[in-house]
Amino acid sequence: MRGTGGYYTTMVGSRRNPWAPLALLGVAILWGTTFAAVKTGLADSSPLLFLGARFVIASVAALPFLRRGRGTRAALRAGLPLGIVYALGFAAQTIGLTTTSPSRSAFLTGLNVAIVPLWAALVLGRKPRPLSVLGLVVALPGMWLLTAPAAGGWTAGDSWTVACAVLFALHVVLVGRVGDRFHAGGLLVSQLVVTSGLALGGAPLLEEPHFRLSAPLVVALLVTALLGTVATTWLQLRFQPAIDPTRAGLIFATEPVFASFFAWLVFRETLPPTAWLGGAIILAGMALSEVGSAGAADPAGAPLAAAPRTESRP
Repeated sequence: MRGTGGYYTTMVGSRRNPWAPLALLGVAILWGTTFAAVKTGLADSSPLLFLGARFVIASVAALPFLRRGRGTRAALRAGLPLGIVYALGFAAQTIGLTTTSPSRSAFLTGLNVAIVPLWAALVLGRKPRPLSVLGLVVALPGMWLLTAPAAGGWTAGDSWTVACAVLFALHVVLVGRVGDRFHAGGLLVSQLVVTSGLALGGAPLLEEPHFRLSAPLVVALLVTALLGTVATTWLQLRFQPAIDPTRAGLIFATEPVFASFFAWLVFRETLPPTAWLGGAIILAGMALSEVGSAGAADPAGAPLAAAPRTESRP
């Protein structure tokens, strides 16, 4: 599941690096592992407690990204409202994984790429480009095929996951609006802390909390926090500025494919042919949206983030 990342380009130079495509493919692979990892962890933990524990670990591990100074304090404050949207998106995604499969969750979360232009129009007043609109139009039949009766039918988890995609798309637009004005490390840590706090605070109010410490749960927490969040963040900081944003987005669009592979590896989960067709159509819609958004800027002149769209961002 993807982390926030498009604004990380503010922290490093734009020098080309031949290893960048391979590094970003590694990011997509690591994100792909997190869907199966979260599903595993939810066998021993309620969703919000798992989410809270995951982001406590990630918050501590991400502290090296902070730097001292007034700019960091401003970034921490700016990250608070972003963190609320970030937390709601992850909560919806994690709750959704209790009743949907990792593969379906990955493809449905990927819809956020196609939804971004709609939020950009509403929040920024930016007219969507034709290819971006076409991407969403193409992706919707894919969603229907992925969740059709022949593929197991629509579940409550699918509804939560689509809500997560909508929230992650909003998050991308908001980050693109403010990300180039603040230090990325401060924005990142602020959002991680807000997510952990809201998840832990909401657990006793919104669910029947349970947390049984076990080896699979510990592994799931470490994979999602350290690999799926902190390691991918470092790789993005290091390599994403060295590659064209559209190309980076297309590389990240492979995440659901890797998520499906790891779901098969861990759970022997397989999708029926109609669901694979739906997933392929969603990927096509994502690609169209990425290409359609290439070089787009908001009315204030700031480019929208080519952000990883939320440990498609579990």
